[in-house]
Amino acid sequence: QAEACETTEEKMYERMLNKQEQPQYNEMCMHCKECGELFAGLNTWLMETFATHQDITFPYGNHYGWGIAHRKRNKLMGNVFPE
Repeated sequence: QAEACETTEEKMYERMLNKQEQPQYNEMCMHCKECGELFAGLNTWLMETFATHQDITFPYGNHYGWGIAHRKRNKLMGNVFPE
């Protein structure tokens, strides 16, 4: 499946940078285009495997944009960004 997600370098790094509009989870999946299923699958796997809680966050400003924060007992385990 990874082959289906190969895109040009320009497209690979499109980020959701509009801080004024928090996206919904399904919008983040659609933003990933053909890799949306992989984005959703990774988030589901992290949640089920490590019992993380997911939050949509804008953690590092305009360098990264919106992403999914995975936390366990209020400790950040990592962020997944839709690109």
